[in-house]
Amino acid sequence: MRLTSLQLEQFRNFEKETVALCDGLSLLVGRNGQGKTNLLEAIYILGYGKTYRTSLARECIRHGQPECRVSGVVTHGGGEKRLQVRISRSDKDLSVHGKSVGLDEFAGQFHVLAFTQGHISAIRGAPAERRAFLDRALVMMYPGHVRHIAGYVRALKQRNSLLGGEVDARQAVVDERQIECWDEAIAREGARLAWNRVRYVKELKQELPQALFGGEEVKLHYLAVGCGDLSSVEAIEGSLREGLRASRCADRKLGFTTVGPHRDDLKIYIDGKPAAHFGSAGQQRSAMISLYFAQMEIHRRDQGYYPVFLVDDVEAELDTGRLRTFLSYLSERTQTLVTTAKEEILPPMSSSVSRFLVESGTVSACAQGMEPSGAP
Repeated sequence: MRLTSLQLEQFRNFEKETVALCDGLSLLVGRNGQGKTNLLEAIYILGYGKTYRTSLARECIRHGQPECRVSGVVTHGGGEKRLQVRISRSDKDLSVHGKSVGLDEFAGQFHVLAFTQGHISAIRGAPAERRAFLDRALVMMYPGHVRHIAGYVRALKQRNSLLGGEVDARQAVVDERQIECWDEAIAREGARLAWNRVRYVKELKQELPQALFGGEEVKLHYLAVGCGDLSSVEAIEGSLREGLRASRCADRKLGFTTVGPHRDDLKIYIDGKPAAHFGSAGQQRSAMISLYFAQMEIHRRDQGYYPVFLVDDVEAELDTGRLRTFLSYLSERTQTLVTTAKEEILPPMSSSVSRFLVESGTVSACAQGMEPSGAP
């Protein structure tokens, strides 16, 4: 799978730009603030239907404009997909071959993974970051995962609303019945959400490369809150139902739901110690790369091909040795786009690498073997 062309209209600092993309490794070179990260963000949007940089889609619209569009042509197995995301101040429209579709149908049409300074929070950050790391991969692998997330979030919000509301003695009976109703929805959708994650973590363990950059051993454990039996989706559903019932009294006092996949965590260990607290910056980066390599192999095994890979501000997170290993691995397997403001610090790479200069919201391809004239 590869993205052959990308079109931007009024997106971030791009007025109107069309970029023809190449196979293998492409370097997006330019000074900071020229639009390199915006390009990767646009490609990411075509894969997930949303950006990883903000929760407000309208922030992607160029200043003073009513809307923006990101379009792309994806080729795979001799076929072609035309994808588009239109964002206005009030809504967002996703389309495949010109037909509007929902997020559950759009997500997964184009398979892409991204490694940015924000995404490394899957190692360093809170449990929510690690859950998001798993869910991003699962959205591509299992199209129905988006629906389970949406159904679970809706049920959780409704239950929390009831728990947090002020009720009198007459209303308590009604609320109890309503809570039971939302408990069922949480157990049903949550079981499928957790089961997908449990299966995926098991696959990650099998594919996780060890001692990739040294002698460190990386291990994973999926911690399910309030769910003891993870042997099947039915077992998880039963455990969640029981856990929700048992925690209801405490949840009423706290005003929120304390049991369910929204509280789960992916525990990551380096040499037996929690990576977030005891791993050095270099070890954390190595662990993150190992996770991505495992994701790539799972995807190839299950889907038959590697996803497109995006790497933003590569020199900020990786030293020369890790960069060489990382980029060599990616460029030999899939279409890879890398942004850098300091191309001179990158390890020596093949002359076949494609280079693009990004400057003031414009993109220009550089001739083979030539340095970008405007690059630092």
